[in-house]
Amino acid sequence: MIQIFQSELLDVKNVSDSVKILRFSVPGNFDFKPGQYVSLSVPFQGKKLRRPYSIASSPGENYIETCVKLVDGPASKFIRTLKKGDCVELFGPAGKFLVDKNSLQNEIVFISVGTGITPFMSMIPCILKNKFDKKIIFIKGFRYEQDVLYDAEFETLKEKYQNFEFHNVLSRPKNPEFENRGYVQDFLEKYLGKNFRGHVYICGLSPMINAAKEKLISLGVEEKRILFEKYD
Repeated sequence: MIQIFQSELLDVKNVSDSVKILRFSVPGNFDFKPGQYVSLSVPFQGKKLRRPYSIASSPGENYIETCVKLVDGPASKFIRTLKKGDCVELFGPAGKFLVDKNSLQNEIVFISVGTGITPFMSMIPCILKNKFDKKIIFIKGFRYEQDVLYDAEFETLKEKYQNFEFHNVLSRPKNPEFENRGYVQDFLEKYLGKNFRGHVYICGLSPMINAAKEKLISLGVEEKRILFEKYD
């Protein structure tokens, strides 16, 4: 059920100069499905703009978290001013980027770049906690080592669930010996092989999504098994 509600900013974590993790309070009856988002009301020139942000936390908590990339727009400028204890207006949950029940019949691959990782922070743990016993592969791309997000959380999942693995891909690593140097689409054949029969979920900017889809199709993945959400 979509709601408009007042929310307290419970915590702000500055991951880098351009990325923040925000934790917001939610009403007791707030419920969402992994992959959905909330929209933040942004005051701008006497009006309210709504900007969508995917939910990174799992359902059932009394809060939600989102991971935000800050740019030069009015929403980013507003978020930069927010501090713990501030009150904001949220709208949601909304969105149809959800795990298809048919995906649970086979292996699943997730692909993201940058803060496109956010919905998968909710999706992947929920799938694993529901006793999914087939393989899950997560390929997440960033520019530099310091840009990598949520490694500790996914390392914990990897240790707990033997059917889960994740791999970081860096386009500009400072370490010349870093193994996965390049773009996520460059490593699909390496980690999926040519006989992958499951579903693939992709989140990020359009150029990456288009390149990944093209590569997946060349590897024999049917387009109907490729689900994606664009961040631009």
